[in-house]
Amino acid sequence: MADLSEDRIALAEKVDPDLLHMLAQMPRRQQRQVLLLLMVVENLLYELLRERRIKEDLE
Repeated sequence: MADLSEDRIALAEKVDPDLLHMLAQMPRRQQRQVLLLLMVVENLLYELLRERRIKEDLE
């Protein structure tokens, strides 16, 4: 789990400041929608990586 936290920190450091500014200007409802979408994408990527690791372990 430490790797996942380190990955998140590394990703957060790469976020474009202009993107954060644009997000801050959005209404709260849109901010929540963007965050929800990002969480869904993160979960999908995590599941894909998990499946790949399982397949590699089986080989």
